Amino acid sequence: MAHPGEKRAQLRGLYVFQRLPMETACKKLGVPRSTGNRWKQEAADKGDDWDTVRAAVALGDDNFASLGKKLLEDYLVQHQATMDLLRDAKEMGPRERAETLASMSDSFNKTMASFKRLAPDLDRQAVQIDVLQRFVTFAKAKYPQHLAALAEMLEPFGEELAKAR
Repeated sequence: MAHPGEKRAQLRGLYVFQRLPMETACKKLGVPRSTGNRWKQEAADKGDDWDTVRAAVALGDDNFASLGKKLLEDYLVQHQATMDLLRDAKEMGPRERAETLASMSDSFNKTMASFKRLAPDLDRQAVQIDVLQRFVTFAKAKYPQHLAALAEMLEPFGEELAKAR
């Protein structure tokens, strides 16, 4: 049975913009899953990769960004908890400890690299916060007489940084 081009466009919209699973989108339109997959492949062959567009739409979604932040926070909490357990693991030998640390380091680096690509604004904010903290530590050590003036400027400067996107 032939379907009009409008059905293809509707299927693409449900899959790409509403991010419905292909099976659900096909059922909603009364299109066989095999037909939906064929349309998707035909579009990809012509340069319209529905999955790439779907991913780009997801990256621009505020809910997706919030989810990314939550996932990173959860990962960091679990990473720290694992480090605490590792620190207290007296029965663990040096080789096993080193292998575990290497694995955790690899996992951490991959997670952070992925997050930087997904949320570059947060990465920039993390750098800004790190620089400010280092500056305060430096001022405390080298110029303690200027801490009151520095403290007076830091809050309004932080607001300026937040505005700079």
